[in-house]
Amino acid sequence: MCNTRKREEICCSSAIGPPQYASDDPKIDSMTLENHDPSVSGRSDLLPKESTKERSIKVTRKTTRSYFMFTAQHLIKPFKNSTTEIATTHTGGSEKLIAPKKGTKNVQVQEQMIEGICLYTLQPKKSPCGEKRRRLSKRRLYYFAGGGWQNPPSIDHWRMTSEIAIQVPDISVHLVSYPLAPQSPAPEAFPRLLKLYRSLLLEAQEAGEGVILAGDSAGGNVVLAVTLAALADDPKAPCPTSILAISPSTDLRRQNPDMLKVEKHDPILSLRFVKGTADAWRGDWDASDPRLSPLFANVDILANRGVHVHGVTGTYDILAPDATLFREKCNDAGVQGEWLEWEKQFHCFPLAFTYKVPESVQGKDWILDLLTRCP
Repeated sequence: MCNTRKREEICCSSAIGPPQYASDDPKIDSMTLENHDPSVSGRSDLLPKESTKERSIKVTRKTTRSYFMFTAQHLIKPFKNSTTEIATTHTGGSEKLIAPKKGTKNVQVQEQMIEGICLYTLQPKKSPCGEKRRRLSKRRLYYFAGGGWQNPPSIDHWRMTSEIAIQVPDISVHLVSYPLAPQSPAPEAFPRLLKLYRSLLLEAQEAGEGVILAGDSAGGNVVLAVTLAALADDPKAPCPTSILAISPSTDLRRQNPDMLKVEKHDPILSLRFVKGTADAWRGDWDASDPRLSPLFANVDILANRGVHVHGVTGTYDILAPDATLFREKCNDAGVQGEWLEWEKQFHCFPLAFTYKVPESVQGKDWILDLLTRCP
């Protein structure tokens, strides 16, 4: 594992926008966030006004990149269009999943169905486990996997949720198989997701347990959008204590000009691909609908209810510019949270931890540490 610089928390008072991209050399750092001019993004209207108040969102910023990561990105990049293939064999509604043996060898997987949607509980096989482990669980984590709203969880998602189940003793972990496009686009799936959300939160409230909603990419979009929509409908409804969004999609319009700047560096995603997945999910809804694009939702309710919003972004991710805008909107509203921003890292990079990529391992460890500490 490469040596990394000491973690730096950015608590500056100025608005923070997507960083510029100065060089692809792994030895050269990009411009620091503090020096970035928000007007460069072309989205200064969505950035918070300058303020002298203390930041509520604390950003851990890392700038190092190992040669392992540098080499991997350049080897993967020529195949970016083939590494983001969309499944076409799944049916509408919640799909029954088969847990991969390699991704779940250290956990037991139990299926249950709530409100017509399949959930998979991951329970460590080794001590502490079984009934003793379940009684110790004081929090529940429901994970919504990414995949362009069209792919079921991959082996990397099973591995990540298994790691959380094993390493964070007081959390019971559940992987959600939510309805997917194009058979179940948002206009059809979203009401079902709201119904599931209300059932899960009410059940946890009655049990006296907190809830963390987590997801990556499209799944990060879902947990943000559903929570915001539910609280917009009923500000006093049960709500999660925390949300964790890894490389979330926050604006389905795909109009941020910074996306074009990032696209040439992104080794995985292209603008054409993310536009296609967004169109498949939104159906006949307008892309600026807050149920699709959390960036346009009223996030004040999260601050009012004390919901913490945490996240992870890599600046070589085409979705990062909009995710950064959402992060700063939360900060401007006084929403509490912690975010990891790592320069020159790709989309959902912590999920690659099993391949021993140094930054991915450290990103995964940052998430585990956060989950150990967060409400």
